[in-house]
Amino acid sequence: MNRQVPQGQHYQLENGLRVHLIQRSEFHQVVSLLTVDYGARDLDLTQQSENVETSKLGIAHFLEHQLFKQPGYDAMLKINQAGDTVNAYTSPTRTSYFTVSPAEEYQSLIELLTFTQEPYFERTSVAREANIISQEIDMYQDDPASQLYQAILGQLYPHDPLAFDIAGTVESVHTITASDLHNAFEMAYSPNRMDLVIVGAFNEAIIKTLILNSPAGKRQSKMVVQSTNNESQLIEFNVNEETLYLDADIHRNRVAVGQRIMLPQATGRMGLKDGLALELALDLVFSEISPNYRQWYDMGLIDDNFSVELTWERGLSYLVLLGETPEPEELITVLKNELMSLPQRLEDLADEFGRVKRGAIGRLINKFNSLEEWATQFEGETFEAAFLPDELELLQSLSYQEMQTITRRTKMSGIASVIIQPE
Repeated sequence: MNRQVPQGQHYQLENGLRVHLIQRSEFHQVVSLLTVDYGARDLDLTQQSENVETSKLGIAHFLEHQLFKQPGYDAMLKINQAGDTVNAYTSPTRTSYFTVSPAEEYQSLIELLTFTQEPYFERTSVAREANIISQEIDMYQDDPASQLYQAILGQLYPHDPLAFDIAGTVESVHTITASDLHNAFEMAYSPNRMDLVIVGAFNEAIIKTLILNSPAGKRQSKMVVQSTNNESQLIEFNVNEETLYLDADIHRNRVAVGQRIMLPQATGRMGLKDGLALELALDLVFSEISPNYRQWYDMGLIDDNFSVELTWERGLSYLVLLGETPEPEELITVLKNELMSLPQRLEDLADEFGRVKRGAIGRLINKFNSLEEWATQFEGETFEAAFLPDELELLQSLSYQEMQTITRRTKMSGIASVIIQPE
């Protein structure tokens, strides 16, 4: 890895679009990411005190699919036929589109800054897309891993859009019309809700001119666009703590255990540091190098599929433990006990902190060699436009005492659990 850490340029256009340019001239590609502060959880939007119907499950994901459909052509197909890579994804809080092109090639970037700003919603195309998304939903529902993850989210967030697939339901997507998509686009896809990240080998002067003259640079922002899901609604923690049992066509029991991190959560660099501290805490207790992991593995309670993950997005943070086991109830009991006594367990593992932190730093540094990681790890204003170097600086400065303090003051919900059994 190049030891000189690139810092990049960060500026905002008059229309509110935030631009982040990171030169990596040693690479032979350029990755462009346009990300919108709008995701599957943002169902109720308000603009200038005018309520507009955007509350149908799956509408953000539907919009992500449909924006590629342009008059007379498909933008995804056009970019792929040019030899470049293009993809898009919707999370609970963001929708992102990215392209990968050869160094100093900008045609796909121009297309990216066009199709995301100039929607074309035609009735037959929307109806056709609803059928495609319905098949996608059916596929996820037939997949045990997806079923398990969606079930634990439903237990953690029972009265929230997170209880449903990001794509919505088969019923909801068939109620989404071209008019609904137009309304959602007008509410959410305002340039002042967008960030453009470009990382790789590019000509700075050409890129800046290109952005300024593109539809993304010229479109005007709406006056006010905000979610009506206020924080007080999200603080109601009615986690379903009774274990949910499901059946599926599998050979071994699958288990998920989860907890919500109670709102209000920290944001900005403080929020990023809290997330890094909690990830270290979870690694200390549940990762492959922990005494717990080795003991549970030797007992046959877990196998190589056991994992822990922490999600930290705008207004949303939770942890999930996933595994396959012959003794699901016993594993759930063990994991719950560890979560409930997490701060105390960290005291027993203080000597391991340095090793776990070095491992986390090494994994993060490895990401510096991936242009896609530079772009797709970006979480926008949630962490004050932090990039990999900002994350590395915070991680390197994090001490064991800080990790303990953050873990102790973090308020957690009750613990939810799901077991999927063989049919």
